[in-house]
Amino acid sequence: MNDFLVAVELCTSKVAMAVAEAGYNGIRVIHHKVVPVSKGMSRGDVQNTQRIVEALARCKRDIEADFGETITDVILCAGGQSLRTVDYTMRAKRSGNNLISPEELQQWRQQAFRADTMAGETVLDAIPQSYNIDDSIGNPPDSVEGMSGKYIEARYRLILGKAIAERNKHDVVEKCGMRVVRTVLSPIGSAIATLNDNEMENGVAMIDIGAGTTDVVVVKDRIVRAVGVIPFAGNTITSDIRFHTCLTTDVAEIIKMKYGNCIDEGFTENKKLVIQGVGGGETKDVSLDFLQQIVEARVSEILEAAFYLIEKSGYINKIPTGLVITGGTAYMEHIKELARAITGMRVRLANAQGNISEASQRSCFDTTSCSIVGALIDSFNNESEIEEGHEVKRIDAKPARDNDMFREQNITKMTLREKLRRDKEEKQRIRQEQAAEKAARNAKQAEEEEKDEPEEETPSEPSKIERRWGDLIKDLFDTGGSN
Repeated sequence: MNDFLVAVELCTSKVAMAVAEAGYNGIRVIHHKVVPVSKGMSRGDVQNTQRIVEALARCKRDIEADFGETITDVILCAGGQSLRTVDYTMRAKRSGNNLISPEELQQWRQQAFRADTMAGETVLDAIPQSYNIDDSIGNPPDSVEGMSGKYIEARYRLILGKAIAERNKHDVVEKCGMRVVRTVLSPIGSAIATLNDNEMENGVAMIDIGAGTTDVVVVKDRIVRAVGVIPFAGNTITSDIRFHTCLTTDVAEIIKMKYGNCIDEGFTENKKLVIQGVGGGETKDVSLDFLQQIVEARVSEILEAAFYLIEKSGYINKIPTGLVITGGTAYMEHIKELARAITGMRVRLANAQGNISEASQRSCFDTTSCSIVGALIDSFNNESEIEEGHEVKRIDAKPARDNDMFREQNITKMTLREKLRRDKEEKQRIRQEQAAEKAARNAKQAEEEEKDEPEEETPSEPSKIERRWGDLIKDLFDTGGSN
């Protein structure tokens, strides 16, 4: 088993397990098993433990029968509606003048996992954003190793989740005779599997429209800058079709995927679906035009809410490569055109790609498999965390808090004078950047005034999306301040 990694995915509509090995052309997924579940998960959180345990146990039995090995250690790929993000900053004075090592950076990241959170929450991931080393400001995470300095300031993007929701997922895995050795969040996994190098470097937003939730991830300079979750997705479309047509959920899902169209083109006004009644019951007619109106309305709401989260992240003008849409709902006809009309951005539909061998099982290339495949890719890239006995942080209770967060390291907190000095330098840097931006705007405005007569400016009105979704979404995507 040392040459293989096994991942488990728990999501709203299914439980999945995959086994992969590393190869010359990327990972090769040699086994991939999916078991559909109903009413066992709700928006990515475990609701009925017994049903999910039975589905995962079935996955394990089938994989072990084909694989010929007993599976004990797994990577957990999990998300959920409770995920939110906040900014977090740590400052300290370093001891000595040693070069910054990977071990020191890892110690800093582990300290970020101990940040204070709201009651019932826990830190699921800490993503480095930048480091300030003495007078060197804004160093990207991949350039800090080997630098030296007396003072260090580390900035992280913390992803928080409900502690009880994460504990329930760990309990499901343990009841099946396995242990979690690493956790990869579903939005991060989907981004790793679908985004290409150009998109991640220049800036992109990914929207994964699943069954119960819609995940939004913003990546810039190969760093995850924002993560958000919308608590409605494909199941909302199915539910509305079922409600308005009085069909069963299974039939409504089939009709949605086969006949649903994200743009009401108007040419299906006289066309109808004739649904044969069960057990000799009466047939039911479903207007295709009415069906498309339902689908367009629901998908528009999902995309508008996702676009709102991207706007609130502050990166709406910093992602020139546009949007990448994946997930089961990406198969809806004309979703690409609808997304382009709503956002005004480039749009690409994507499945799992990149570091995946063509010899992998075909099912892992489906848009619904991006999360689990991305979790495997990320774990192979960070295999040392597993080989070196990566300690799984138990979530049985609220993490212990320590007034002196640097007590376990050979690092001391900044004195008040040092902190004031650093804050003064930071404010000065911000003022200089603002002055430069203002000068650039004034120069551009002067050029425009030479070409055209200036027009009277009118106060800007809130956008349609902000008016519609501001009150509903603002609590789901907290960009937070510095802790």
